[in-house]
This record gives sequence, C-alpha cells and structure tokens, in this order.
Amino acid sequence: MAVKNSDAHVTTTQIATKAGVSRTTVSFALRNHPKIPAATAERVRAVADELGYRPNPRVAAIMAHIRRSRAVPAGERLAFVWVHTPRTESAKDLFLQRVFLGAKARAEALGYGLEQFWTAERGLTERRLSHVMKSRGIVGLLLSPVMHGTDVTLDLEWSSFAPAVIGSTQWYPELHHAGHHHYLAMRMALEKLAAAGYRRPMAIIEAGVNERARRAWEAAFAVFHPSRAAAAELLWIGLPKDRRAVARRIKESQPDAVVVSDHGMIEQFRGMNIGQSAKLPIFNLHWLPTAPEIGGIDQSYDMVAANAVDLVVSQLNGNETGVPPWPRMLLFPGRWVEPAVASVRSR
Repeated sequence: MAVKNSDAHVTTTQIATKAGVSRTTVSFALRNHPKIPAATAERVRAVADELGYRPNPRVAAIMAHIRRSRAVPAGERLAFVWVHTPRTESAKDLFLQRVFLGAKARAEALGYGLEQFWTAERGLTERRLSHVMKSRGIVGLLLSPVMHGTDVTLDLEWSSFAPAVIGSTQWYPELHHAGHHHYLAMRMALEKLAAAGYRRPMAIIEAGVNERARRAWEAAFAVFHPSRAAAAELLWIGLPKDRRAVARRIKESQPDAVVVSDHGMIEQFRGMNIGQSAKLPIFNLHWLPTAPEIGGIDQSYDMVAANAVDLVVSQLNGNETGVPPWPRMLLFPGRWVEPAVASVRSR
C-alpha cells in the first residue's frame, strides 16, 4: 500500500490552479498586498489552508535576501502613525520629533518614504484610517510612542499591515516593539553613580512613566542600589506637592544624589528649592540635549525608532502581516552622558 508523503510541498502553482487565479495573484494574496481585492485574497488563503500550504523557509529566506538586495520601488512608503497624539504636539515636542526624524532617516536609507497619519484627527475612526492607508498602498506601519496613558487598544485592520511599535507601552493586541530598556538603563545609572562615590542616590519616578515602563526602573533600583537595604526608603513613585513633606523626607532619608525620570520633574524639584538647599546633584533618566548641565541616560530614541523601521521591513521581506503570534521586543539601554558642568563629587 502506498504511503502518503506528509512532507510533500504544496506549491503556489497548485494553489493557483485550484483557485482559478494566476501565480502572481497567489503570491500577492498570501502577502496581503493591497492591490488584491479582499474577497480574492480570502479565497486564495482558504485554498492554501485546504491544501496544507506551508511556505518553504529556505525559499522564503532567499526571497527575503533578494528583496533586501534590490531597490525599493519608487514611491513605496511606510506609515508613521501618531497614536493619540495631536498634530500640534507631534510637531512641537522635541522628544517626539527626534523619534520621527530617526524613523524617517532609517526609512529613507532603506529606500522607503515615510508618510504621517494621526489617530486623533477629528472624525477619523481607526477603521477609516486603515482604509485610507490601504488605498495609498501602505503596508508597513510604525506606531508612535504613547505619551498619555499606560496601555493602548487600537482597532486597525491589522491583517493588512506589517506593524511595529516604538516604545514599551502595553498594546492590545500585542505587537512587535522597539523600545528603551528601562531596567538596564537604571542599572547603568546606579553603577555610574556608585563608581563616582555616591552611596545613597534617591530615585523619583513619575507614576505614569513607571507604569508605561512596566515598572522596570523600580525593579532595577531595588536590585542594583549601592545600599540595597536602603533602596525602599530612597525610591519615590511621584513627587509629593507638599514641599514640607518633601523637605522632611529628604532630611530623613539623607540622599547624596537624586535620579529623576524626566525633565519636568527636575523643574518641579528645583521649584521647591530642595536640590539647591541640600546641594544634591540631579541626574535625569531621560537626558535632553537642551539641558546638557544635567547628566544622565540618553535614551537614544532616534536609534530606537530606526530599529522599529527594521522590524517593519523584516516583516515585509518575509511576507508577514497582521498580529504576530510571537511578538518580539528589541530593547536598548541608551548611553550615559556626563553633565556638561561636572556635578559629580570626588571622594
């Protein structure tokens, strides 16, 4: 009796024959290319599933190499989607502009244009936005960092796109991410301060940022603090508005440096005259080139955004669209920046 070969490879020619379409149509349909009508693509995929089609990984790797080696067709674009961020904020915020320009530079280096869209536009539903992007032939999506809120639910037509998120915010559905490695960044900051002689650095972290970072800063502070037993009393989640309470806690805890999560907190801290009166040096976990006198961690979000572009392009090269079954997270700790005017004391 003949034994059926369960490893027999179903070809796109067999799919095309059974579906009554061309091989080119099959190829485009399996890649969810916008030029193929949705009904046709769905029919082709149903036939592929019925026949037990599985992409040949060696052929897929070769084709991905060919696509990477050839020029991107003129005019092919990726979408940069500003998530819950108004146009005015995306244009004025220096951090967000650094993110966008990093993504733009990388996209253009790979031969793609980058077109901006905003989910916060009046009267624009997420499904309508999906339709607009599909009508423009866009398949790859870069999703901006989320500045407000700790998690995101977005109802785009995911099956039509190859998406990647910039940042570490929790997404529903979960997608590929390129983001900042908050845990390693806090470790780096504490190790730099310990090497400079600080033994009781205090961390003040804005609550919303702490949640968006999935409490990674908080965890690393507890593990890598130079005086681990004192870590709990030297960690604040949020800066109290009561200046007397702040002054009292500073006096009780006796920190020798302060690490904060963003520049706005520095201004708030300075406004209380706490740092100046106690002569406490301040370091920023979100270092800004506009405040070089404050040392800290440069999160390098232009490079993070560039790597999100690579995540999108790798999916396009592999004919992958939709919500990934195994989301990847590419995390980067950034780099340590010494203050322009040395505030690190010698011991």
